[in-house]
Amino acid sequence: MLGLPQPSPAQSTPLPGIAKAPSLLRDGRVSHSTPPELTKLHKRLADLRAGRIQRVTIVQIGDSHTQGGHFPGRLRALFQARFGNGGRGMLPPGSPYDFWRPYQVEARQTGKWEVFSSNKKGHESLPYGLSGFVVRSSDPEAALLLQADEESWPFAVVEVGYYKKPDGGTFSLTVDGRHIGTVDTRATRSAMERRTFTLKAPGTRVELRPGGDGSVDIADWSVYGRLRGVVLASFGFSGAQVGIMERWDWGNVSAQLAALDPALIVLAFGTNEGYAPRKKLTDYDDRLEERILALRRAAPNASIVLVSGPDANHIPKYCYGNGKDKAGGNGETAHATGADRKTCRPLSREEEGDYDAMLVRSDRALCRWHTPGSYDIVRKAQREVAQRTGALFWDWFAYQGGRCGAFKWEQAGLVYPDRVHMRKEGYWRSADQLFATLMHEYRGR
Repeated sequence: MLGLPQPSPAQSTPLPGIAKAPSLLRDGRVSHSTPPELTKLHKRLADLRAGRIQRVTIVQIGDSHTQGGHFPGRLRALFQARFGNGGRGMLPPGSPYDFWRPYQVEARQTGKWEVFSSNKKGHESLPYGLSGFVVRSSDPEAALLLQADEESWPFAVVEVGYYKKPDGGTFSLTVDGRHIGTVDTRATRSAMERRTFTLKAPGTRVELRPGGDGSVDIADWSVYGRLRGVVLASFGFSGAQVGIMERWDWGNVSAQLAALDPALIVLAFGTNEGYAPRKKLTDYDDRLEERILALRRAAPNASIVLVSGPDANHIPKYCYGNGKDKAGGNGETAHATGADRKTCRPLSREEEGDYDAMLVRSDRALCRWHTPGSYDIVRKAQREVAQRTGALFWDWFAYQGGRCGAFKWEQAGLVYPDRVHMRKEGYWRSADQLFATLMHEYRGR
């Protein structure tokens, strides 16, 4: 289980080979006044510190860099260390994918559960909400379990998001073995619902069990503490692009966001788009803008931060031999040899323009580590969409040092050998910098 990270100063000491970034990265310029994109967040944080509100909610949605937990986990810890711990907030239901290791809590599911994911095209099309998952069971021996970190805090409030449906059954909830309620999900019309349970005594272990009288569909669950503070709910999907949000039911998502009333939404995609052929990105800026505008309509009180993908480095599969060694970007498996693994050289302008065709013809000129050809296209679109929609663009790629930054970070021990995914220290360092950006010129101390 991953424990709650201990906060440290937001500014980290640069490691050898890594460029030191300014405290605020905003389209490559340093600003000395509060960015207008962050005024909503700063006002809500000031209201929290002054005792005018009980909770500030942050929502992060992204790809595997969010799913892994280290990046949002560290960001959560930094906010809670400064503004108070309001609880863990909303999570996907149960343990919906392998290696689900959320910070602050341990989540498990036992018995027979079907897991439906908006991240898999072969799964049933369901009215997915923010979590992007639905877990289903009619087995009274099955259970969803949520346990607080022993060094963290007890729960004071438990919420469950579920679906009413004609063949729905009941489910019961217990906290530390005490029954707190039974929910009947049967209804003539299908709809997402939410139940909130305020506990008479704080608890550390939540258990949800189907009653065995029909199937139950669970969309998410949340736990909150008694103290005033910040909550950060994160939803990540391995291999996903921002288009995953188009598979969600936006009636449900909008209702959830209205209830959460977030002060900040962090949208963190771009890595998988950077690997995509250019022909699949012709309408990328329009689709991204549509998602941000949908978030704005659903959460009008939120600042929005659009986070680029960090650098990723790649060697095409055709460059390798028998496939025994793990290398190549984006989770690929390949056999690398000699100097290929010891150097990273950015694409030339000609290579970038002809990149997709070079891959098709297995051009050996690409047989060295390099940043994939669509990265600049994606970041340019993200920057322009952020400007049009009033979002703050945070250039994670630039913070790493730009092209071949992932290679340098891997040499410094911050990125795994795939040159895509970071080790905990790399994600924490990145979250420290994003936190410093978000807190730049915050005046509600």
